[in-house]
Amino acid sequence: MNYLTTRRPMRNLFNLHNEMGRAFGDLFGSHESGTDTEETYWMPTVDISETENYFEIRAELPGVSESDVNISVTDNRLTVKGEKRQEAETDGKSYHRVERRYGNFQRSFTLPRNVETSNIKAGYADGVLTVSIPKPEAAKPAEIPITTAS
Repeated sequence: MNYLTTRRPMRNLFNLHNEMGRAFGDLFGSHESGTDTEETYWMPTVDISETENYFEIRAELPGVSESDVNISVTDNRLTVKGEKRQEAETDGKSYHRVERRYGNFQRSFTLPRNVETSNIKAGYADGVLTVSIPKPEAAKPAEIPITTAS
């Protein structure tokens, strides 16, 4: 029986990157129990995909207001940064455990050369940020016709 296997080497690279980020975040993060309201740094997860005409970055930002997200491009690097704010009002609650992450976040991605940054589009819905980056003409696949020699 033949099994069709899809290889995704970039997924493995991104998984390694995320695991390293978590490992070092856990290593240098606080392991104390309690309900510290101190702001921390967290890293949203992303999916990066590609079509014939564009690249797309989708970042999960649950609980983050669209107004708390900033996207910029500097020196061929697209940066998404912002803040997830912790609820200030506790309504008389005593928390025994707080596991959700709050605070500032930032992710940066190197763009392909010759990207027209003015054509990058971003949308935000249901806690998911979608950034569409059009491919430059030079990066799009080109078909070469075969001609017969005479």
